[in-house]
Amino acid sequence: MTRHVAHLNAEVPFLRAICLVVKSRGSNDDQPRQRANGGVAIFPRRPDAGVLSKSIPLFFIGRNRNRLWVALEAAGRTGGVFLLKQSALHFAQRKSAPVGCATMFLAEPIELDTQNLGNPLVRWIDAALSRLNQFIPAHPPAIPIREKHRKGDWQ
Repeated sequence: MTRHVAHLNAEVPFLRAICLVVKSRGSNDDQPRQRANGGVAIFPRRPDAGVLSKSIPLFFIGRNRNRLWVALEAAGRTGGVFLLKQSALHFAQRKSAPVGCATMFLAEPIELDTQNLGNPLVRWIDAALSRLNQFIPAHPPAIPIREKHRKGDWQ
């Protein structure tokens, strides 16, 4: 039994999104990319054409070192920093409209290496958090805990 697809709108893309989740990156899956500041950023390789067509834009979505959300195009042309995950997803959909895009969620922290086209206020928050993290040690010293005295141990 077949049905007619007359109710589909030609202006709205049929493919809304593809989501890939990357939990770990092996050494053979890394793809170095030259950063604007001279460093090298490591991102997972784009899935081969059998899994994801090269005509579909791919966005990496993950958190940075300050736990803010980053959306970054795989080709490195556009990206942004956001407070909410939904905002990062909306940015990826808006930048790839009307075709749609694939999103790859990264478990490891990523940093924005292009101009921030996301929320400029969140970029200021990111800079402030980075500045504060310089004064907070990554591993704070242990706090000595004295034994609690029981009710009858008063001296």
